Amino acid sequence: MLTEKNEYKRLISNRLKENWKSYKILFQMKHYGNCISLMCQELDQVISLLFLLNRSEYEKEKLITQSINNQKWFLHKPDGKKEYITEKELKSFAESLVGWDRRIYEFGFAFKSLSKSYNYFLKDPIRGMKELERKKIVEYIVEYHDKEFPVDFTIVDLVPKLEGIFKRIAKNLISYMEKI
Repeated sequence: MLTEKNEYKRLISNRLKENWKSYKILFQMKHYGNCISLMCQELDQVISLLFLLNRSEYEKEKLITQSINNQKWFLHKPDGKKEYITEKELKSFAESLVGWDRRIYEFGFAFKSLSKSYNYFLKDPIRGMKELERKKIVEYIVEYHDKEFPVDFTIVDLVPKLEGIFKRIAKNLISYMEKI
């Protein structure tokens, strides 16, 4: 019998596999903004899983049931009214994280501005980023992927790192998923 938890895990796993296949196709086509968008989807999923892991067993089960039934997440307040879990609440939760979890949230936040750029090699989207966003990307890559990554990086420096970043996100996503 397939439990709701296992169904939820399968749902996450299937989406990850689909996004990885799409990522590889888009990367070959040099559609890096779309590749980054897919990575950002998985980063959002990491935050959602961490949020679930920090809930009571009862709340976790409710949120998982809502997920597999394509419902927006909500919990009941003491007065019985529904309280929806908003992006603002997830953001607030993410800002309370520490270590890799916090780094990946900050990295994802910085990365989202890159996914909106389409003219990569005629106008480097890295140059248009805020300094703090660039710094978060550099810190993450230096700590987890390449100690020699240049502080004054360009899109040409970043592109070869994307696959390794996606794989690490996927590895951590699977690890968190297994803890559900």
